[in-house]
Amino acid sequence: MGRKKTNKKKQGPANKRAGNRAERAACRWALEHTSGLHEAVKEIATSTGRVGNYTSLEIDGVFKEYSLESKSCKNLPQWLVYGIVEQAVAASKRFKNHPLVVVYSKTLPVDYRVWHMITPKRHAELLKCEQELKLRKSKFFMGKKEIKDLSHTINFNDGWDD
Repeated sequence: MGRKKTNKKKQGPANKRAGNRAERAACRWALEHTSGLHEAVKEIATSTGRVGNYTSLEIDGVFKEYSLESKSCKNLPQWLVYGIVEQAVAASKRFKNHPLVVVYSKTLPVDYRVWHMITPKRHAELLKCEQELKLRKSKFFMGKKEIKDLSHTINFNDGWDD
């Protein structure tokens, strides 16, 4: 016997719009929280920082610290199908920065709908910087008073001067 007919409409255009919204939101976030666009894409990026409309780049956004790939999906395991991790890794090698994968899922609770995935090495680096910053802040502030005469004793190197 034949298959039953269903009245379900294809969600193609709606999914594409959701994907574009996810790309724009992720790139806006990256513009606000990174050191800016990568030199190679400054002239072609949109106002949101997106370069996903240039399909030959095979990446959604390229920033100084990250090559960003974004997807919007209902179920998180679906991101494996798209190979977005491989896209981000390949672009990060090309632009000599870190891969960043952003996944949006409407099925998760509101506070957990957006996930940023980074490599364990990058995560460890960020945690180390965070701990160092807390230590330095504790040396400069005791209670709510700033200790100004300690400022000359600590040489701060964040790695950006190298």
